[in-house]
Amino acid sequence: MNWRNWKRPVVGTAAAALLSAQLLGAAGSASAAENDVEVHLLGINDLHGQLDTTSTVGDKAAGTAPILATYLKQTQAKYANSLLFHNGDSVGASAPISSLERDEPTLEWLNMMGFDVGSLGNHEFDQGIAALKAQLGGGLDPKEGKVTHAGVKFDYVNANVVEEATGKTLIKPYVIKEVGGVKIGFIGLVTKSTPSKVAPSGTKGVRFLSAAEEVTAVNKYAKELQDQGVETIVVLAHDPATTKEGVTTGEAADLAKALPANSPIDVIVAGDNHALANGEVNGKLIVQAYSYGTAFEDIKLLIDPATGDVTEKSATVTTTYQEGVTPDAATQALIKKYMDKHPELTKPVGTTDGSVTRTDAYNNEAALGNLIADAMRAADFGDGKEAADFAFMNPGGIRADLPKGDVTFADLAKIQPFGNTLVKLTLTGAQIEKLLQQQWGVNADGTPNTKTLQISGLKYSADLNKPVAERVSKLTLTDGTPIDPAKSYTAVVNNFMAAGGDNYAVLTEAGDSLAGPIDLDVFYKYIVDTFKGGAITAKVDGRIANTPAAGAEAPDADGPATAPSTPAADSLTRAEFVSRLVEELGLNAVSAPSSAFTDVKSDAPYADAIAEAVKAGYIKGYGGGKFNPDQKITRQEMATILAGFLKDRLEPLNAATVLGKYKDASSVAAYAKTPVAQLLNVGILAADKDGNVMPKGAVQPAEAQAAIEHTLAASAS
Repeated sequence: MNWRNWKRPVVGTAAAALLSAQLLGAAGSASAAENDVEVHLLGINDLHGQLDTTSTVGDKAAGTAPILATYLKQTQAKYANSLLFHNGDSVGASAPISSLERDEPTLEWLNMMGFDVGSLGNHEFDQGIAALKAQLGGGLDPKEGKVTHAGVKFDYVNANVVEEATGKTLIKPYVIKEVGGVKIGFIGLVTKSTPSKVAPSGTKGVRFLSAAEEVTAVNKYAKELQDQGVETIVVLAHDPATTKEGVTTGEAADLAKALPANSPIDVIVAGDNHALANGEVNGKLIVQAYSYGTAFEDIKLLIDPATGDVTEKSATVTTTYQEGVTPDAATQALIKKYMDKHPELTKPVGTTDGSVTRTDAYNNEAALGNLIADAMRAADFGDGKEAADFAFMNPGGIRADLPKGDVTFADLAKIQPFGNTLVKLTLTGAQIEKLLQQQWGVNADGTPNTKTLQISGLKYSADLNKPVAERVSKLTLTDGTPIDPAKSYTAVVNNFMAAGGDNYAVLTEAGDSLAGPIDLDVFYKYIVDTFKGGAITAKVDGRIANTPAAGAEAPDADGPATAPSTPAADSLTRAEFVSRLVEELGLNAVSAPSSAFTDVKSDAPYADAIAEAVKAGYIKGYGGGKFNPDQKITRQEMATILAGFLKDRLEPLNAATVLGKYKDASSVAAYAKTPVAQLLNVGILAADKDGNVMPKGAVQPAEAQAAIEHTLAASAS
C-alpha cells in the first residue's frame, strides 16, 4: 500500500543533497595504518514498525522493510567486517501490519535480518515494562493476552533506566561485540523525556537517570569496558540530534559536550526526532538516519588492532529509494503472512483530496485534528448518555496524515497507532481553561514546548504575547455561549492524556471518569458512518484563534495564507518579505552583501537579506538586473519564492487542473502558475471566500507570516 510522508525531515536548503548518500563525518586525529581493521556499523533508528510503509523523499518513493532489507544486505556484502544495529523505537506507534500483532512482525523481521544489537527508545515503553520484557525475552504479551512473543535473538542495551525495586538497570547497560579481531562496546541510553512521552503506566516501576547521573553512568560503563580491553565504544543514545549547516545540536550533542574531551566514547548514535545528524561534537561522531526505514547509516571505523583505538571515523547516511531496487523476498513473504491474517487492512473506507492533514497541529488548529476530535466527542461509552460536551486530542498522538486518494483502515491505524482507550471525564469550566493553559509548556532550557490541543465542541482565542495564565479569552461553546467556570462539563480524552501525559496534569483532577472504546475503533466507525465510503472531508473552521507572539498581527484562523479582499495600506514590499523570510530561516551564509541587483545598494538595510536569499536560490529578480525592492510583493511572487524553498517537498502536478477551480485563474502569470498551484494544493495558499486566488493582490504582514510559518512547518523535522 502507498503512504505519502510529505513532512519528511529535511535539513535547511540543502535537503535534496542530504537525502542522498552523504559522507560528512570527521576523521580522527591519528592517521590510519596499513594494519588497521576497517569495521562498518550499519544502523537504523525509529523504524516504528513501518514494514509496508512507502514514504516519499523529495519526489521519490522510499522505504518499506523489503527495500531496506535489500540495501542492508547489499551493503553488508561489500564489507569483510560489519555489525547491524538499531537505535530504539523499532516498535510502537507502528503501522497496523505490525501493531495489530503487538509488533511481533517487526521483532520477527529484526531477528530474520540478524541484527547484532539494539537499544530502547521511548516507544518501547508504550505498553509498560511487562510488555517490553515479553517482547524482548519472549512470552505472552499482557495487552489483550492474544500474542505470544518469540523473543529477540540479539542483545538490547540500556544504561539510564533503573528498576525502582532493585536499583539495577532494567536491562544490561552494555554489550561487547567482536568483529575482525577487534572489540567494540555498545552502551544504550533513551531520551530522558520518555516519562512525558508515554502514559505513566508505561514507566511504572522504573526511574530515568537525570542528565548528570547519565553522564556519570556512561563514564562508569566506559571504564568497565576499558577494564575488559575495549577501547572502541559506541553509545546508542535514543536522544534527539540534528545537523544543519555543519552544526550538530540536540540532546545527543549535549551529552557529547558533557563527556570529557578525552572520553573513550567514539560515536554517539542519535534518534527520536527523526532527523539527519552527521557531525562531530567534542570529539564524538554523532549520527542519525531519519526514520521509518527511509535511510540507514554506515559508520566506518578504522581501529588499531594493537591498541583497540579508533584512528579514523566517518559516517554515510543513505536514503533507501525504491527505484531500481529489488525488494527482499524473505521480507516480502513475512509481510504477506501477516497481511493475509488481516484482509481488513486493504479495504477502502473512503477517499480524500489530500487536504485532511495534521499540518502545524502542534501550534494551531489542523483539519485532521478537528476530524479526530469530532470522532472522539461522538464516541459511544455505553452509558446511554448523549455525546460529550467536548473532546481534546493531543497533537503528538496524530502520527500521520490522511493520504490523497483511497483511504483504508490501515491508513487510519497509521494516524492513531497506539490503541489508546478513550476516557470520558467530568471537568469544570475553570479546569477546561487550565487545560488549555497547559498546552504552553517550557523545556528545561527555557524554550517553549507547545502542544496545542485539537478540540471539538468549543472555541477560544489566545494571545501568545500575554502570560500563560492570561492568554485564553472568548472561551465558548461552538454556538458562542460562554463556558461557565463553575459549571461541570463532560470531555473525552485518551487514556494517555487522562493520566497526565504530555503534562496535561489538570486531567488527573477530573471528577467522574468512565473508560470507553479504543480510539482507532471510534475513528474508524465515525469515518464509515459519516462519509459512507465517499469523500472524507474536514477543514480548519476557526475553533482556535491565536494571536502570534512578538506583536505580529494574527493570521487568519483557517490556517493557510488567505487572500485579502482588498490590498491593505500596510502590505509588504518585496524587500520586507524577503527580510522576514531570511530572518525566520536563520540564514547566515553570506559574509558581505551581494551586488546582484542594480537597484539594491550595499548599504541598504535589506541588502544582507537579499544577498542571503540569492545565495540560497530563492529569488532571481527581474530583467535588467533589478529586484524592485520597494515594490509591493504580490501573492504570486510570494508563492514563487516559497515554492522555491519547498522545491524538494512539493509533488509534481498539473497546474491548469488545480487552477481551473478558481475564478481568476487566468490572471496568474505564466511563471507563477505552477508555484501558485502547488501551494494551493498543500494549503499554504488559499483563495478568498468568493473563490479568487488574487495572484496580483498585495500581501499583508499577517498573511505573509502565516504563509512563512506553514512553509516552515511543512519542511520541519
